[in-house]
Amino acid sequence: MDKVLVVGRGAREHAIAHKALLSGRLEVYVAPGNAGMQPPIHRLPIEENAIAALRDFIRQEKVRYVVVGPEVPLVRGLYDDLHDLAIVVGPPQALTFLEGSKARAKDFMKSHNIPTANYWVFEASQGAEVEKFLKDASYPIVLKASGLAAGKGVLVARTAEEALDFARGALSGQRFGRAGQTLVIEEFLPGVERSVFILSDGKGYVLLPTAQDYKRLRDGDEGPNTGGMGALAPTADEPNWIDTVREKIIEPTLHALKKDHRPYQGFLYFGLMKVGVDPYVLEYNIRLGDPEAQVILPLIENGMDELLFYYHYQKLSELKVRFHRRYAVGVVAATAGYPEAPQAGARIAMSSLSEGGTYVAPGTYVYWSGVREAGENALETTGGRVYTAVGLSDTLEEARQKAYGVIERLPFADMQYRTDIARA
Repeated sequence: MDKVLVVGRGAREHAIAHKALLSGRLEVYVAPGNAGMQPPIHRLPIEENAIAALRDFIRQEKVRYVVVGPEVPLVRGLYDDLHDLAIVVGPPQALTFLEGSKARAKDFMKSHNIPTANYWVFEASQGAEVEKFLKDASYPIVLKASGLAAGKGVLVARTAEEALDFARGALSGQRFGRAGQTLVIEEFLPGVERSVFILSDGKGYVLLPTAQDYKRLRDGDEGPNTGGMGALAPTADEPNWIDTVREKIIEPTLHALKKDHRPYQGFLYFGLMKVGVDPYVLEYNIRLGDPEAQVILPLIENGMDELLFYYHYQKLSELKVRFHRRYAVGVVAATAGYPEAPQAGARIAMSSLSEGGTYVAPGTYVYWSGVREAGENALETTGGRVYTAVGLSDTLEEARQKAYGVIERLPFADMQYRTDIARA
C-alpha cells in the first residue's frame, strides 16, 4: 500500500486526507493535522516548515506522494525541498508568484493577453500618489494586498474614505505586514464569481467540478472578507461556458507558464468573474481552495490513488475524470470575533466519528480545522474557522439542508455561520 503525506492542518487538508482514505489503497498521514482528524488517518507532530523532519519521515517511511494543502509552504519552496524524495503535488517555487504576488500575476496576465480587470500597482513609498488616485477614482473599486494575506487582503471599496483607510493600513504594514506594502488596485467587474480548479501534471490536466464560494462573513455578502464561509458545487452554468474558460483562460495560462518559466504541476485555482458570458481572472491560487476542496473532492468518483498515479506518470490528459451526479454544499462554522479578532476556548462535545473523523450520517460530513483536544469526547476551538459541514444529495436544496443539519449537531458557544449558503 502506497503512503501519502498531506501537508497542512485545516479542513481542506482533512478533505484531501479523507478522499485518499476512501480509495482503500493509500496509507494516509497528515503533518501536522488537527485534533478532529482521527484514525486511520495518522497525525504527525511535524510543522509545515520543518523541512528536515519532513524529509526524515518521507525517507524513513518510504512515502510515495506528498500533497501540499496551503499556499505558504509552497511559496517558501516546499516542492523544491521534497521533490527528490517523493512525488509532490504542488508547483516549484519559481511558479508560486501566481499567488504569492498579485502584482506579478497581473503583469503576467497582461503580457499574455489573459482576460483580467484593468489595474494599477503602488508601493509603500507612493502614499501621496495612492491618496490622489483614490480621491479621483470611480467607485466601487477593488484593493488587494499583493502578498499572502490568508484570503483577507481584499476590499471592494464603495467610497473613497473606505478605500483610503484600507490603503493606508496596507501600505504602512499595519494591516497585513509586508504582504500589503505592495498594493494592487483594480477596476470593479460586475458579475458572478466562479471557482475553477484543475490538476496539471506538466503535460496535461484534468478539470475538477466548478464551485462557488462565499467570502464575506455575513448573510447577503455583507461584512469583511474571510478565508471563506461556505461553498457549493457544481455551479449551474451554460454547458459551453467552461469551454470558453478552457480556451481563453486555462490553456493560455499553462502555455504561457511553460513558455516563460516551466510547465505547471499541481492544483491550480482560477478565481473568475463571469461578466455576461465572458470570464475574467480575479486571481490565481497555487492549490485547492478552502472551503471549495470540501465540496469538490466528494463529487469526484475517481479515487485519489488513481489521480496521483496518472499525475506521477504525466498521463492526466488520458484520464477520464468522472463526477457523481450530485450536489455538495459546505457551510463553515467559525468562532466569535472571526476574522478580525477570533476568540478561542469554546468546547464542542462529540463522539468518535468514522472515516477519519469525517462521517456524521449518510451524505453528511464534517471536515475539522481550528480545534485541539479537550479531554475525552470533546474538542476545543483554537480561534477562526472551526469546521466545514458538508451535505451531499441529488438536489441542491437537500444538500443544503444536510449541511445545516451538521451545524445543528455540532454547536459551540458564540458560533458564527452564514444561513444563506446555496440559498436560491
